[in-house]
Amino acid sequence: MSEGKIYQLINQKRAFLRQATKDYATGGNDMLDDINSALQEAKDELVHNLELASCLKEEDKATYQQECLNMYSTWYEKWFGKPLNQ
Repeated sequence: MSEGKIYQLINQKRAFLRQATKDYATGGNDMLDDINSALQEAKDELVHNLELASCLKEEDKATYQQECLNMYSTWYEKWFGKPLNQ
């Protein structure tokens, strides 16, 4: 699912919540705010990790690719859990 689709889905849910009862809408919007924050944090962390790995790109492409793969695997496991195929 692309980032655009995720934000589109969140906006659709907010539109639905505007029509819901006040207590339900408040709780739902709080939950969507938490999801937005988590998505932004995950995105920022991934970008930061790739920027750190880019220092290796000029030295050795194979090391750079391996480091990117390791960082991505660690990031993925932190945010989504251990992949099923491992």
